[in-house]
Amino acid sequence: MYDLIVTNGLVADDRTVQPLDLAIKDEKIVAVGTRGQFSETGAATVVDAAGRYVLPGGIDSHVHYDLQISEAMKAQSSEAGSRAGLWGGTTTYIDFSISWGEEDLVESIQSKMEKTNSQNLYSDYALHAIMTGNWPQSNADRIREAISGGVTSFKFFTTFAGSEAIGGMMTDDGRIYSAMLETEKHGGVVMVHCEDDCIIDYNVRRLYSEGREHFSNIGEARPPLAEEAAVRRMLLLSERTGSPLYIVHVSAKESIDAIGEFREKGAHAFGEVLHPNLVFDPELYKRPNGQRYMNYPPNKTIEHRDALWAACESGALHTLASDDYTIPWDNKMMGDTVDNVTGGTNSVETRMSVFWSEGVCKRNLSVPRFVELTAANPARIFGLYGTKGVLRPGADADIVIMDDGFAHTYKQGENLHSDCDYSNWDGWEVRGLPVTTILRGNVMIDKGEFVGPQNVGKFVPASTPETV
Repeated sequence: MYDLIVTNGLVADDRTVQPLDLAIKDEKIVAVGTRGQFSETGAATVVDAAGRYVLPGGIDSHVHYDLQISEAMKAQSSEAGSRAGLWGGTTTYIDFSISWGEEDLVESIQSKMEKTNSQNLYSDYALHAIMTGNWPQSNADRIREAISGGVTSFKFFTTFAGSEAIGGMMTDDGRIYSAMLETEKHGGVVMVHCEDDCIIDYNVRRLYSEGREHFSNIGEARPPLAEEAAVRRMLLLSERTGSPLYIVHVSAKESIDAIGEFREKGAHAFGEVLHPNLVFDPELYKRPNGQRYMNYPPNKTIEHRDALWAACESGALHTLASDDYTIPWDNKMMGDTVDNVTGGTNSVETRMSVFWSEGVCKRNLSVPRFVELTAANPARIFGLYGTKGVLRPGADADIVIMDDGFAHTYKQGENLHSDCDYSNWDGWEVRGLPVTTILRGNVMIDKGEFVGPQNVGKFVPASTPETV
């Protein structure tokens, strides 16, 4: 007898959609078969997915939990974030450890894991490692050990040298180059927040001199050129070292073009897009309390958003993430100038449904492409594929049943589940919602109710990244 059968659904991967059934035993998918194939064997639980899509559990490869980088920017807990993500169909998230300056890389990873594992986790997680500022060469030497321990991705910033909002984050190109030499050698990937700090510094000083320091001018302080300049520098280092490079939150069409150019030359470069950057216009910054919509890099005009959508369709961008950094309203409102506006958005729960509604329903994005961006590619790039990101025998039974016709309106305080007192998605209407979420064979959420066990989430070690 099986533990669980999912029957009558349209099972999707990143290539096909087929009428298939899934059989689960001991937290794993053990068989995929034709409809009704497993009925005679029987199961302790049967989930009827008739008329719905059966998708691999979502993987959000960019969230920030239990992180404080300024007085204002203190993120929600891993417990709260994993809970919100699970409700939105995310069964695995990838968070970040952080080593500040001279702090040891491996010790910071261990500390992050201890903090996370002490909480009630609603989903599985993996880790990236951030290294900030002028970190010592000894940390580059520790990359090999981090990779052997299941952390294979390392993030750096080309901005935030000393801004009032976020200071001490920027790492110079030489140190990033040294990290790439190690990730190429030992099977890792470098991630970079790409904005050129020198261009930004000039623009901020210019805006102040013109009396236009209000944060609504953030698009001029941090223009597409600042992103493209840093993206091209990092692509050059990636090309010369052979290290895979993952550009987080690509928001400018010129950055998409640059990634494509280098990939044509054989570079292992990947681009991430955030669903807020796909739908939020910079004109929102001009509204009262418009800083609620601010994240770094800032939202771009329709020309850039159209390019992002086109890249999702064509495969020129490779993953969809949330960059969830959920902070309270009062903290979010603390900054109001181009150099101190607070970043961070409350977005992990809405990622899958907003992208389905805006992409699959409104723009005819294919279901396999949806799976590729939300689950399969994040799993491949960050060394989780086979265990996560796919519905096949041997994989963890992480499953989302998506009701394509379900009309849903997000309402703060009613059907959003993070630890936050506001949401930019309050009142946002979507078509398509995860109605059942299964984590390693445990039915966690079904028909709008939490029905699963507590504290089942666990760390998933990454292996060598794959090329997509």
